[in-house]
Amino acid sequence: MRYDNMINIFPMVRHWFARLSATDPGLVRLFQSTKVILSVILAIFTTSMFLKMAGYPQITPAILSGVAGMMGILVVMDETEKEKKWTTVMLGFSSAAAVTLGTFLAKYAHAADLALLLVVFGAFYLQKFGVRYFSLCMISFISIYFSSLLKLQFNQVPWFYAAISIGIIYAFLFNFVFLKDKPEKILKRSMNSFHKQSNLTLSLIKDAILDPIYSQRRLKTLQKNVTKLNEYARVISGQLGSTDPGRIWPGIKPNQLRLYVFDTEMLIQTFLSAAYRLKMQHALEQADIRQTLSRVAQALLDAEVLRDEYTSKNLEEAERTIQDLRKQLNDLRIENRDDCKWLYLVRRVESIANHVIDGAYILQEARNQYYKGNFEEAPSKASDKPVNNDDHKEKNDQAESKGMQPSTKKAFQALLAGALSVIIGYSLSPAHQYWILLTAYVVLLGTETVGRTVMKAIQRSVGTLIGAIIGFLLAHSISGQSLLEITLLFCCIFMAFYFLPVSYAVMSFWITMMISIMYDLLLGGITEKLLQDRVIDTVIGAGLALFISAILFPLKTKEKIVENVKDFLGELDGYTTGYFESFIGERKTINLADSAFQLDQKLNLIRTNAEPLQKIPGRLNRTGIERWMTILVAINYYAKHLVASTSRRTMYESDQELMDTICSINEVMKENIHHLCELIDGKRGLTVKELNRQREWIERYPDKNRDYTLQHSILIHNLYYVWRINKSIIKLAVELGAAIEKQDENIQED
Repeated sequence: MRYDNMINIFPMVRHWFARLSATDPGLVRLFQSTKVILSVILAIFTTSMFLKMAGYPQITPAILSGVAGMMGILVVMDETEKEKKWTTVMLGFSSAAAVTLGTFLAKYAHAADLALLLVVFGAFYLQKFGVRYFSLCMISFISIYFSSLLKLQFNQVPWFYAAISIGIIYAFLFNFVFLKDKPEKILKRSMNSFHKQSNLTLSLIKDAILDPIYSQRRLKTLQKNVTKLNEYARVISGQLGSTDPGRIWPGIKPNQLRLYVFDTEMLIQTFLSAAYRLKMQHALEQADIRQTLSRVAQALLDAEVLRDEYTSKNLEEAERTIQDLRKQLNDLRIENRDDCKWLYLVRRVESIANHVIDGAYILQEARNQYYKGNFEEAPSKASDKPVNNDDHKEKNDQAESKGMQPSTKKAFQALLAGALSVIIGYSLSPAHQYWILLTAYVVLLGTETVGRTVMKAIQRSVGTLIGAIIGFLLAHSISGQSLLEITLLFCCIFMAFYFLPVSYAVMSFWITMMISIMYDLLLGGITEKLLQDRVIDTVIGAGLALFISAILFPLKTKEKIVENVKDFLGELDGYTTGYFESFIGERKTINLADSAFQLDQKLNLIRTNAEPLQKIPGRLNRTGIERWMTILVAINYYAKHLVASTSRRTMYESDQELMDTICSINEVMKENIHHLCELIDGKRGLTVKELNRQREWIERYPDKNRDYTLQHSILIHNLYYVWRINKSIIKLAVELGAAIEKQDENIQED
């Protein structure tokens, strides 16, 4: 009995282990947090040993050493490794100079306050010249804060120089030697996470197909998993822009892997949608359809072509399963019209599954050819490159040059919020007068709109409040147990930075927990008054940041969403143009799969910036943004299916009239997208065009050229989502005040 229980538990453990390992694509958060905690621990330990051997009585230099080790990992964000190394080294000099300046200014009333405010201003303002200056200002702020708080004397400064050097050395070692970021390894781990998430989702879809009971809860779980899979796919697409997959899987090119990831994501998304619509229409009550779809899901689970131990039998079995599904569809005799309602759903799954199998064969064949020595380095193609957005960036730069740049606006916001924070800090809590300033500074970081500032201020306040309560209770319960307190202190640091990309509130919780334990450890006890002051100062600092962002150069949430929507439509314009190039024989200027991921990324940015409006009941609907997002989600869905559901091997005969019609479709869509952007900007009196005439011409074309009936049927299928995209654009444009331009829909008969 006990053995049977172990057998039952093992799959569950394996399932949850796979789920947890899939939640961090590429294990980026895990490795970053590990580097931070190791750098902090070793910096503090080494500095403490050095101070003890040198006979220095205080431990405060060791704390600054840990801070330097932490910031040397977190704030270095340059693009190239060489730039990152130089920035890391410069952090040490910047910190040392800031400690010297803070020590010198400590004897002058409020001079250190002024220095802090200037550094805060510089952190935002200097970003326009490069991210390095932001990093240098960040560590300068902490160093001046530290030296002012401790009221250092000049005879103590050399000890702090040594401590800073030790912290920066460990940060350098973990960043560039011991735990160096290797793009190839990150990509491989990201693909492992992607495959695990794909397999988890496919397993759930398979269970849903076999289960005769419809479950709304299971559907929501599956939709969350598909959303997560889409996020992983976007992460991989971004990594492929700078990482050659051929170094991991010899012979494979970036565009091949990107298309495979895109097809896999689209297959699972389509599989989920089709499975539940089939269930609602009772199609899965037919045992043969249910079993075949279940076999397709299982075969796709096994066909993981990038595994080191991969065998071609898995892929061959998947291909046979897809062939069985196709044969079953062809042999299925439709006896009543009810079957017509769902048969296309199965065909849609079969079509995209074919793309996945074809992509898997291409990857496997590329690897085989490489090992056989037949691999040749292909010349660079435009389609292998990411989409060029230089024109769009130039437009943004021109728009920003007309007014004050965002970094400058944010710098003045931070300066005013900082000045008020210092004044209030001295009035309310002279013992720790910079807590309000620190909170206001951090809340303003990375928040472009007033709405995002509101969210971050609330998250900071709530996380701090909960962390203070639990931290106070925990610190009291373990007070006096130094080893346990130190262990928990480092655990809090690790958890704070592990969850930072996930939730700012959770990060604030762990940071406050860390502060509670640290104060208990250093001061021999922590009081309710101290934590109460911490919470109050945090709320005041967050409130000040929110207040200043709302009255000084405010950027409203809707204004930012309008900018994001125009970016999305600009990407859509290039995407559809690239798609039509495949019909008229022109060389592709973009990679369609990569552009589809860019559309996903821009749509996700719209969702992110709309979150503050979603928190207020009815606000999203009243502003009209909810309707915009609904139509944009539909456009994104149709656009992705242009690549996922259409044939990629069909060549159309050279027919000038057909080519002219395709060009006409492209021109109409470009004009409609351009007019929609102007409507979003507030311009009125514009018109948009339907494609009824072009669609009717395309659908009648096979009647005029019966020698190419199959090709033209595929052409009609391939353009189906083009009509849907244009209808969605027209729908949104009409809601914004556009008129539909009338056109002659009569087609001249030959």
